[in-house]
Amino acid sequence: MNQPDELSQQVRRGARAVIGLQLAGQVVSIIVLAALYRLVDPSQFGLLGMILPVTLLLRSVGTLGLNVAAVQQRDLSQSQASALFWIQIFAGLALTIVAAAIAPALAYFYAAPDVLIPALAMSGTALAANLYTQHQAMAEKRLRLGELAVARFVSQLLAGVVSIAIAFGGGGIWALIAQQYVELLLLTAGVWWIEPWRPDAPRKDPTLSPLLHFGGYYTLSGLLFAAAQNLDKVLLALLIGHTEAGQRLIGFYSQAYNQMMKPVYLTTVPLASAMLPALAATRDDQNHFRDTAAEFYRFAAIVLAPCSAGLAVVGQTAMVVLGGPEWQTAGLILSIMALAALAQGLINICGSLLAAVGQAKRLALGAAAISVVLAIGYAVAVAIARQADGDMAETIGLAIAYAAGTLLVAPFYLAYCFLVSDADGKRMAWTMSPAILAAIGMGLLTFGLQWLLLRYATLPPIVTLALTILFGVVVYIGLAFGEVRWLLRRMRND
Repeated sequence: MNQPDELSQQVRRGARAVIGLQLAGQVVSIIVLAALYRLVDPSQFGLLGMILPVTLLLRSVGTLGLNVAAVQQRDLSQSQASALFWIQIFAGLALTIVAAAIAPALAYFYAAPDVLIPALAMSGTALAANLYTQHQAMAEKRLRLGELAVARFVSQLLAGVVSIAIAFGGGGIWALIAQQYVELLLLTAGVWWIEPWRPDAPRKDPTLSPLLHFGGYYTLSGLLFAAAQNLDKVLLALLIGHTEAGQRLIGFYSQAYNQMMKPVYLTTVPLASAMLPALAATRDDQNHFRDTAAEFYRFAAIVLAPCSAGLAVVGQTAMVVLGGPEWQTAGLILSIMALAALAQGLINICGSLLAAVGQAKRLALGAAAISVVLAIGYAVAVAIARQADGDMAETIGLAIAYAAGTLLVAPFYLAYCFLVSDADGKRMAWTMSPAILAAIGMGLLTFGLQWLLLRYATLPPIVTLALTILFGVVVYIGLAFGEVRWLLRRMRND
């Protein structure tokens, strides 16, 4: 095992590369979406938004948690790794069949016949998403984080180019479906090229029982988290997905959620990639484990807190700049959901924290609690919104329920995870608080500036957006100077 200092340096070097490429990937993603928003009708995004929750729910159980088990396991034999690979491939095939079988039921329950063919087409992504996961786990185990980030960036870029080309030719939803397949298949090719490990022929391995047990609980937690994060979209599809106007609102809702999650993924993907192997390697050294965990959560707060506050302020202007005036409704939804971006990101990385200490069962229990709280919130929101008798009321009500529920449950869930992992919750809270307080101050000041610009200045939306973002960045750096300086120092330190 690497010595603590050597391990920390290796993780930071990999994290720098991942973060840089994640930033580049987000820029590419925004450019691609800006083009697609203008080439594809919002109702087509809505159709995909009606299909994706079920697709993602199936994909959340596709790996059976075995890729995470492979990273968490210190001594993984060739026989075990090969068995894990083939189990995931067979699981992907089975879920592809299930997804195809569910497609007619989706069209029936949504009362939307035009969902059927795209849902059938999307079913194959369950297998495509499992083709590279074991190889990615083997590469993450060796901390080849930078090379994996390159593969993700290239596949995202080329998939975006293909989708724009198809959309330009009038492909509609097929441009969005092609983007899914091209990205997954290119990522598979890239990860297989990066990681030289190859599986043996399928055969039983009697030593898999602990890994399957761990993977089972991790899969259950993933299923519960996926259900909690997609239940609102399923409810919205059931309520309003039978009309084109409803499908447009679903398109606005799903894309607002995706835009809110972009900074979350930008931060948590590299963190999760580094956290699991780093914390798993230090779990026997309590002091080093706590130091390492605190650094990861401090990093997340410094980056995500201003993103959450900033998106809440500029959401409407940003969506107008990206897609034009017809996407203003999506901007309102984005502003509401963005309030929970930091909380969502911190919840996400808790999976790596608990997995690193082998607490997959406790992770599943925590996921169940979150699912119940959000489900109750969605039920209340729908009941209240239906009295208003309007599709827009139901859409906004679910967005408010998501943000409020996530903000409500996050502190309790984080405290639970820190207690279970022995990560010292008080220290974690103290570590994150400067960035969070600075972001709140930045958000209030930025909101004031934007209000003045919109009320007293006649500026193009893109100019208003640029000025507001620039002001927010300067204010946040000023209010959180010590935190930003710490982050830059840690990222430069080899």
